[in-house]
Amino acid sequence: MVNSQIQQLISETHDGQLQYFAAGHTQTYKFRLDALQRLEESLVSHCDDVLEALTADLGKPNVEAYVAEYHFLLEELRMIKKSLKKWLKPRRVSSAFYLQPCRSELRREPFGVTLIMAPWNYPIQLAFSPLIAAVAAGNTVILKPSEMSSASEALIAQIVQEVFPPEHVSVITGDAECATALLERKFDFVFFTGSTAIGKIVAQKAAKHLAPCVLELGGKCPAVIDHTSELKMAAMRILTGKFFNGGQTCFAPDFIAVHSSVYDSLITEIKNVLAEVMWHGEMAHVINQRHYTRLEQLLQTERPMIQQGEDHAEALQMAPRIMTEVDWDDEVMKEEIFGPILPIVQFGSDDELIERLRAYGSPLALYLFSNNHRFIEKILAAIRSGGVCINDTMKQGAHLKLPFGGVGESGHGRYRGKSGLLSFSYERAVVKKPTWSPDWFDPRPPYGDKIKWMKRFMR
Repeated sequence: MVNSQIQQLISETHDGQLQYFAAGHTQTYKFRLDALQRLEESLVSHCDDVLEALTADLGKPNVEAYVAEYHFLLEELRMIKKSLKKWLKPRRVSSAFYLQPCRSELRREPFGVTLIMAPWNYPIQLAFSPLIAAVAAGNTVILKPSEMSSASEALIAQIVQEVFPPEHVSVITGDAECATALLERKFDFVFFTGSTAIGKIVAQKAAKHLAPCVLELGGKCPAVIDHTSELKMAAMRILTGKFFNGGQTCFAPDFIAVHSSVYDSLITEIKNVLAEVMWHGEMAHVINQRHYTRLEQLLQTERPMIQQGEDHAEALQMAPRIMTEVDWDDEVMKEEIFGPILPIVQFGSDDELIERLRAYGSPLALYLFSNNHRFIEKILAAIRSGGVCINDTMKQGAHLKLPFGGVGESGHGRYRGKSGLLSFSYERAVVKKPTWSPDWFDPRPPYGDKIKWMKRFMR
């Protein structure tokens, strides 16, 4: 049962934002721009606090935290500020002759009171990135950060309180019961980032109120290596993407599927990369004991492993390891890993690969390493995914001019840059007719012989 104080806070905050939006406060371009400017200034002033919070929650190296959760966020914020006026400008469209005289246009309109539910793995970026889009689109926002990243949760609440009046943007903190209570309220739009299992619950709750939603989920994102790939490059780039943030990235490579003819050569290159790059000691730790235990259970296997360094369970530091000689039906291949464990499976033909990959549904990302254009296009045509990166990993998710999101089991909806603004608003059709215009083409009785000239002119 949710604490009655939390229930009251949710109710008061939601009601206050309904009134604030209805009064039209968020509608003007200047209001939105001013709010984004204040947020940018606050983020800049809290740069060191962001790095410290991410160290406390995940042990993130400062380089990773700065690149992925601070600078990347500022770049998106500045990009939206720069282009917002152009993106919000109504767009004229032509009108059919039988509607004339008239002016037809499309406008971007905010949904209203929105709910954003952020995850723990990139707690700063994945809270503020959708928030920026929601504010730019003219909505009010209730933001629920993850309680699992408690230092970041506290900092997010502090920044939001400094920047926004609560009737515009508020942070509500709490556990899963708090999230459930929020989802019982009628929001105009819901944005969720997290697991597929929880995403299904969020979608069901939103559907009760016919609220549109964006679901940013995950899945088992494959890194496919065919016999034409440059193996040294592939090994380096896959491991770099996998072990960033300790493997706790929704679109990180989840496993490698390699053509059996180059399997042994790939293992050699992976060993060389692990000898060259020391991730151990320079990698984020597992978020908490529950997830650490879950990962340990995946390691209860007799499959050979290539391991770099030792585990330090008391500090939640799991050594990066490659699991070799894995079968497609092994336990580690049945769920998204979300940690520093990378299994390698083999395939013998394109058709076998396609059949195996289709069994996992549609992942958030698909990584293809090949110099064979025909092979690349065949796999792209056969396997759906939210995004694709060829001969590298993660880059499609770091590109602010490309939409980011899933399909099928990995979610739906897009954000990042302009795509975020489009997701948090809807396209409104507006037709303006002058009062003096004759009603020549209005279809109302008496019809008489109108059908004759309609057949003649409306062909």
